[in-house]
Amino acid sequence: MLRPIGLMAVLVTLMATPLIGPRAQGSGFEEKRETAMKAMGKEMGAIKALVGGPAENLGQVKQHAATISNIAKDIPGLFPPGSDNEPDSEALPVVWTDQAGFQQAAARLGDLADQLAASADTGDAKQVGAAFAAVGKNGCSGCHQTYREPQS
Repeated sequence: MLRPIGLMAVLVTLMATPLIGPRAQGSGFEEKRETAMKAMGKEMGAIKALVGGPAENLGQVKQHAATISNIAKDIPGLFPPGSDNEPDSEALPVVWTDQAGFQQAAARLGDLADQLAASADTGDAKQVGAAFAAVGKNGCSGCHQTYREPQS
C-alpha cells in the first residue's frame, strides 16, 4: 500500500511527464547551438567596444574576429539533418530544407569575420568599423533573416 507521500510522488511524476516528454525527445543540439550563438554575440560585443575605443586597441579585434570565424565553421554541424525537433529552437524549418543555402550563409559569416580580422592589421578605424558592420549586417543578420524566427 502506498503511503500518502508515495502516492503524491507518483501523481507528481505522472503529471510532469507530458511537460518533460518533448524536451527528452529533442536531439540535444539546441544547447550547443545556443552556446555557440551566445559566444558569437559576446565576441561581437567585445569588438563593438574596441571599434568605439582608442585606435591602439584595434589590433585586439583580430582575435575576436578569429573566434567568430571558427564558430561560423562549426555552425552547419550544429544543425544536422534530423535535429529539427528541438522544442525551444528558434531555427526555422528552412535550415533543414535548404542545407546548401544555410551552409553558404555560415561560410559567408566566416569570410566576413576573416575580412574583419584582416582589417584589424591596418589600424584604420574606419576600415575596421566598416568590416564590423558587414559582419553584423551581412553575416549575422543575413542568416537570421532567412533561418531564424523573427525576434520580438
